[in-house]
Amino acid sequence: MSEQKTSDSLEQSLDNGIDKAAAAKGAVDAAQGIGNAAAGAGASAAESAAGAGAGAGASAGAGAAAGTAAAPGAGTAIGAVAGLAVSILAKPLAKGVIVIVFFLALIFSSLPSMLFEEPVDVADNTGPETVYQQFKDYAMEAYDKEIEDRKKEIEDAFQWRVYLGEFDDYDGVEMTYEFIPPEDVFRADLEESAALIIAMFEISTDDWRVASFSDFKSAVNSVNFWHNTVTVSKESEETEVTHEDGDSILHVHMTYNIYDMGVEQFRSKFGLSDDREYIKAVEMAYNLRVYFGEAGDMPMGGVTGGVAAGSYPGGGTHNLIRQLLAQLEDTPEFFGGACIIPLQSYSYISSEFGPRNYAKDPIHTGIDFAADSGTPVYAAMDGIVLMVRNTGNLGFGRHIVVYHGNTEQGGVTSMYAHMSAYGSYGEGDTVSAGDTIGYVGRTGLSTGDHLHFEYQIEGTAYNPRLVLPPV
Repeated sequence: MSEQKTSDSLEQSLDNGIDKAAAAKGAVDAAQGIGNAAAGAGASAAESAAGAGAGAGASAGAGAAAGTAAAPGAGTAIGAVAGLAVSILAKPLAKGVIVIVFFLALIFSSLPSMLFEEPVDVADNTGPETVYQQFKDYAMEAYDKEIEDRKKEIEDAFQWRVYLGEFDDYDGVEMTYEFIPPEDVFRADLEESAALIIAMFEISTDDWRVASFSDFKSAVNSVNFWHNTVTVSKESEETEVTHEDGDSILHVHMTYNIYDMGVEQFRSKFGLSDDREYIKAVEMAYNLRVYFGEAGDMPMGGVTGGVAAGSYPGGGTHNLIRQLLAQLEDTPEFFGGACIIPLQSYSYISSEFGPRNYAKDPIHTGIDFAADSGTPVYAAMDGIVLMVRNTGNLGFGRHIVVYHGNTEQGGVTSMYAHMSAYGSYGEGDTVSAGDTIGYVGRTGLSTGDHLHFEYQIEGTAYNPRLVLPPV
């Protein structure tokens, strides 16, 4: 509703202008600032906005000027995009173009400023990518050293066992080991961590123009030196004896869990205890990977929309919930009632709400209740089933979203994920608190049987402990 009022206000002020030429020229000049790809669309928009008035041209120019003052190079391009967006709002025919331009502005405005220390054409990311790769390579070098250090510690510890005579009953001993997840998978996850570390560095920097690569190196070195940014814990050890030429050979195979602790440690290093500031970095890291083509398999829309919109990661599910809420014709006041625990019994809370050391999902958007497979899952409040969805082996797997009515902040929903099976309720059905809507499982991206429970307002996840009784 507020966006419509803003658009109407802009149209009214722009339609008061008279000078057609100034409007067209201002829009074209602005479009040129964002590269050849956007220039053609901007020129077309300028012709459609010819009756917009002198105010439109001034908007484009002022936007570019303001952007330049904020950040040379990138600021000029982003400012021009903003000015162009205002100018082409003047006529309905041109409004389609704003979608493309607005998307570009969203992505570029949330990229680290340090990538644009020199003026660049944003249609060509070669310059920024060179800077990005330099930062990322250094972070990955630090991670690689940590992995090699942990491997050496494992091997040295085993050799110490040999030295102490633990295996003297055998003629020989051989040792092998592996990681969970496998080392190549873990290293791929660290690529995402590296992007997040770069983004956290940017968010924590008061003045990016004096934040040099050497500053970043110092920060990485300080954390890497004092703490283990990669840790391991032994999962299992298996032995087998073989006989070769009369000799008994003991084969020892060990399995270790391997963890990335860097995200949490760098967050502390950069002073991002405020969740809002940290989420800015999460969004920036996501857009970095999109911009440089590293996120082709990542679901678009998971984090887009800006921190002001309260968006979180979640494989696009949260944005889908927003879309479904917007399509509701009947939006009654909140009728859900008091929230209950969605399970009658569970073993323990296996994951709390908030940041965690998992690169692909740095913000956990709910509470995980560990419980046996097949345990009934109850609707936590009265409501209407908004969505029944299955994402297979990815994301939330089998999950259900229940709508509980509107508050002043927006539509309230709850989500129940990773279920082994659904109950007997489908989309549009009315449910009461305590009704069985599914059964605990481990579908989707899950390592064990549990229920992922979320409390949301307008598709934005909030800590379920705000509404749940003590658990």
